[in-house]
Amino acid sequence: MIVPDAWRRGVVAVVGLGKSGVAAARLLAREGVRVYASDGSDHPYAGAAAASLASLPGVEVELGRHDLAKIRQAAGVVVSPGVPPDAPPLAAAREAGVEIVSELDLGFRALGESTRSIAITGTNGKTTTTALIAHLLSAAGLKATAAGNIGRPLADLALTNDRYHWLSVEVSSFQLHDSPHFAPDVGVLTNLAPDHLDRYPSADAYYADKRLLFRNAGKDDVWVLNADDPLVLELARGVPGRRVQFSLAKSADAWYDAAARLLRLGGGGRRCCHATSCTCGGITTWPTRSRRRWRCTRQASHRR
Repeated sequence: MIVPDAWRRGVVAVVGLGKSGVAAARLLAREGVRVYASDGSDHPYAGAAAASLASLPGVEVELGRHDLAKIRQAAGVVVSPGVPPDAPPLAAAREAGVEIVSELDLGFRALGESTRSIAITGTNGKTTTTALIAHLLSAAGLKATAAGNIGRPLADLALTNDRYHWLSVEVSSFQLHDSPHFAPDVGVLTNLAPDHLDRYPSADAYYADKRLLFRNAGKDDVWVLNADDPLVLELARGVPGRRVQFSLAKSADAWYDAAARLLRLGGGGRRCCHATSCTCGGITTWPTRSRRRWRCTRQASHRR
């Protein structure tokens, strides 16, 4: 696991003891990092699991309050997604120049490059899409699971010896806010609409956090975008990588043909093999990683 040297020399504060915070504290303790874990509630969301952290070597647990002096002196802060960015412990950390990262970021770094990830975010449909992707990957014979806001925190996955080919990760704007190292192989942006305005000063601030999905975008990454949502397309403007667009209203890389009651895949219904006509009449999906074959809805594969 990649833990900054400064974190090993000092104490790392974990703020918020829901499932994510407990997993982060356990992961840090396993790595030999001293931890101060706190929650503003006497009865945190993780319940007994939060209190049990005190039995781990090098872990101090405080429930019902945050010791701001300890947080200001911390080597780093790991924050749970339920903690608002203007909460007193995070404000104290920023004022003292302490690095703040999310549990998502910590878990992603701990898992390393051996596990590939598909990150799903958006205002609506995140959980359903995340679960469906995990199911489809598993049905295809790959070892995959849902994680993040659905399923298990990434830090919890990093604690086990289980290894997956793919993770389908639901990510919220709250998690993306403090995830400077998060770099999924595939990102899905379902849609955008004003939301969480009790936590954000404006819709634009909320959208800015959503755009952090693309923070570490590279030319080999794939971005699955809602072609019917102008806000989504604008947010992804200029982002490196390959775009795959889906639509209910028009021809796209994946689109619903209402007349035929079919889901069409592959460039708005282009024929397989990139030919102007094809004897099988099938519709292509995106090519395999080798880019040597196109899968077809009617035949197993065709050479380009």
